[in-house]
Order: sequence, then C-alpha cells, then structure tokens
Amino acid sequence: MYCFFGTLVFTRMKKKVLIIDDDPLIVLMLSKLISLYPILELAGTCSSYAEAKQFFETARVDIVLLDIELPDGRGFDLIPFISGEPAIIVITGNEDYAFTAFEIGAIDFLKKPILPSRFKISIEKIVERAGLSARQSLPSEKENPFLFIKSGTKIIKVEVDKLIYAEALRDYIKLVLVNQESHLVNLPLAELAKRLANFGFIQVHRSYGVSIRHIKQVQDDMIQLQDCSVVIPIGKTYKSVITELLK
Repeated sequence: MYCFFGTLVFTRMKKKVLIIDDDPLIVLMLSKLISLYPILELAGTCSSYAEAKQFFETARVDIVLLDIELPDGRGFDLIPFISGEPAIIVITGNEDYAFTAFEIGAIDFLKKPILPSRFKISIEKIVERAGLSARQSLPSEKENPFLFIKSGTKIIKVEVDKLIYAEALRDYIKLVLVNQESHLVNLPLAELAKRLANFGFIQVHRSYGVSIRHIKQVQDDMIQLQDCSVVIPIGKTYKSVITELLK
C-alpha cells in the first residue's frame, strides 16, 4: 500500500484534489487528467481506507475522487471523516453504487474506465457550482479528442482521430491506429462504441467497430478502410446502422 501527499504550492483559485483508489494505473490516469486543468491541483493519493482516513485527520481538500471498493474497507464509510464540504466524485466499476453515490451527496458518478470527455463533465459541474469562469478553468478545445487507455502495465493517450478500427479478441479488444500502431485493452467492444459514439465510432459487427472518418468504401457487406488493408465485415444485425449512415 502507498499514499502520496504532494508538496505543492496552491494559489487561491486552485482546487485541491485527493484521489482515493487502490489501482496504480487508475491513479496515474486520473493524475494526468487533473494536470490538464488549470483550476485543479493534485493534493495527494491514497490507496486504502486507512490511509485516506489518516489523510482527512490532518488535511482538507476541495474535491475527492472516491473509489468505493478499497482493499480494507468501503469508500462510502469514509464520508463521516471528511472535513469541510468537498465535492465528491464517486469512481467505480460497479454501476450498482450509483444510487448510493447520489444519496450521500456526490456531485457525480464515474464508471471505470473513465474517458476524458466524461471526466470533463464532472469538472464542469464543480466549476458551475463554484461560480468560476469556465474559460479559465477548463482545458482548451484546440487539442484533438483523446482517451487514456490501460494497455498492459501502461496508461496510453490515444487521439480519437487516429483510431481506425477495433477488433474484439475474447476478453480484450485490439485498437488499431494509423501508422500500424495497436494496443490491447480490457474493455467490451460495445462499451467502447457507446463511449465513442459522439466521435464517429460505430460497431458494425459483433467483433468489429470502425471510425467513420477512415471508411473508404462499403461493398457487399464489407468495409474497406483508407489507412490499412484490413477488410471489415458487416454483421447482419448492424446492416441498418450502415444503411442509415450512407443515406
């Protein structure tokens, strides 16, 4: 177990953030996301109930990113020990906790894996509640949409525009990017398609999803892609999606 307390200088407008999660990769991903926001400052990270309880005995923060299933207790049980009135964002892979999260006054509920676009919505809620300037508080929109993914023991930033297609491989999906780059991710294909729906990514087969911007042509229930030689089949149940797309 570990707990890191940052020795950082905070300006008056900075919001101190505490991450409570026992997954080092999730902590790394959240830390990177926090670094993108001028208004946020990482105050520390705790990987267990005991460490978080000790943290709250001596320190206060403005935002708590709270995992529920910790190795030595439940995140919800830390609520009575939290000083002040920080904004709580519940982070967990179990949607069953959503109702309880809002019962205890959490400002938002994030389901793992966390997309930057979804994390931004949570921060926007905090910015709005605090009456702060969104222009100064949130990252610039000039950067292309992206997501952080867990690939093996690494957290990798993937620009959505570079994603060509995804292929389901048992418990994993393979993300294929331009320049023949690929990564294995432990995430259901349907979940990826749902989360990237607003970025032009669609599922076209039980084992394949494609980025619309990389489609070269559709012929005989097959999709030819612009940036690679792989031909993607169209499943029977997904034909209507392609038909609607090509209208």
